[in-house]
Amino acid sequence: MKQTSTLALATLAAAALFITGCDKKAGTGGGGEKKIEIRAKGSDTMIQLATAWAEAYRKVKPNVFVNANGGGTGTGFAAFQNNTTDICNASREIKKEEAEKVKAATGKDPVEHLVAYDALAVYTHPSNPIKEISVEELREIWAEAGTITTWEQVNPAITGKIVLVGRANSSGTYDYFREHICGKTADKKQREFRAGVSELGGSSEVVETIGKTPLAIGYSGMGYKTPGVNWLKISPKKGEPAIEPGTEVARNKTYPIARGLYLYTAGAPDGEIKAFIEWIKGPDGQKIVAKEGFVPLK
Repeated sequence: MKQTSTLALATLAAAALFITGCDKKAGTGGGGEKKIEIRAKGSDTMIQLATAWAEAYRKVKPNVFVNANGGGTGTGFAAFQNNTTDICNASREIKKEEAEKVKAATGKDPVEHLVAYDALAVYTHPSNPIKEISVEELREIWAEAGTITTWEQVNPAITGKIVLVGRANSSGTYDYFREHICGKTADKKQREFRAGVSELGGSSEVVETIGKTPLAIGYSGMGYKTPGVNWLKISPKKGEPAIEPGTEVARNKTYPIARGLYLYTAGAPDGEIKAFIEWIKGPDGQKIVAKEGFVPLK
């Protein structure tokens, strides 16, 4: 799957500069229509998707400028609190404490809009002979006090210390993987990642690093697959059938670490924001979901 290209990033940056100079209340488009800016911020997993939506929507409504930025899901939720975003792109569900802060800052409850599905893939270097792994084994590899630190503990066909590559803690992908893979302690507290994980800022960066590191393992959305990495089939428990990331298994959540992708608004959206979200959920927006390597709603 392609990564966000340099050209796409340049286009986005140029659009952001243009948008900054627009008065979304008083400006008018070339056809006399009022120029509208919609600010979308959050998930780095979704940034290539958000950028594609923004570019396509300009062709539908030339007077509406969608300013899409990453920074992580947590950053997007925080942006609600200082009125620097209209939409939070999120690769996980909102936490209770985040929802409370949004309500306190805006006077409105956050509203969730499911827009796609994703299979969170576990990537390895192409030279790694291991083709499948269990959630139980991943837990022992990633979680604090885990018992697996070398590859030969998983399969004697490969030896050496496991190199862990993950996302920064502002990422929804970080939170999702920690929750679903690291699990809970005996007293029901969330287990943290073990020390020594290389925490990177973006999904593409994770995949690129694994492609250059023979003993690495890491996680990222399935839309970031490239020929330079392998992904593993995953089973809930060792010895059970392992499932490869894919469209149907993500949608029906038979893949062990499938998830939803969301947009959040402070209160029910209206006007152009409502129209944009409805377009995303419609046929044209969902075609872009599939094109970018994620899973449409149906």
